[in-house]
Amino acid sequence: MQPLFAPWNTLSEGQKRKWIALAQNYPKLPPAEQATLHSRMTEWAALSPQQRAQARLNFADTKKLAPDDKKAKWEAYQSLSLAERQKLAANASSKPVGAAPAVKPVPAQKLASVPKPKTDSADRPRIKVDPAKVDHHTLLPQPVQAAAPGSAPVERQ
Repeated sequence: MQPLFAPWNTLSEGQKRKWIALAQNYPKLPPAEQATLHSRMTEWAALSPQQRAQARLNFADTKKLAPDDKKAKWEAYQSLSLAERQKLAANASSKPVGAAPAVKPVPAQKLASVPKPKTDSADRPRIKVDPAKVDHHTLLPQPVQAAAPGSAPVERQ
């Protein structure tokens, strides 16, 4: 668990539980598997949060493949020259932007479209107000004084 000391506080509770479970099984593993687990833990701890997110996405994609297809693709990749691998990496899909990309990409038809704001002010409703009837300090209507019986109401200003 020592390789995870530095990034431990950045891990989620689920990730911490998973690493603890792996550590509890560590003594039961053969020495070769212990070495593999320790080296992978060290590699994982060295990744940035964005690289870890990309690794999770890649893992989710490979889980969808049949074992034979996965093996065939890996062998085909291994047979590529270094230049071909670099070219393939350069043409790879863009990496996710943000702190928490989805493990399973959401289909475009399930995403809500954001409405565009209207720029034409002629469509907006307007209320016509007589400026003389508005208190300029509060922007509220001027109070109406009670009128004497039989006379028209008088507004004060």
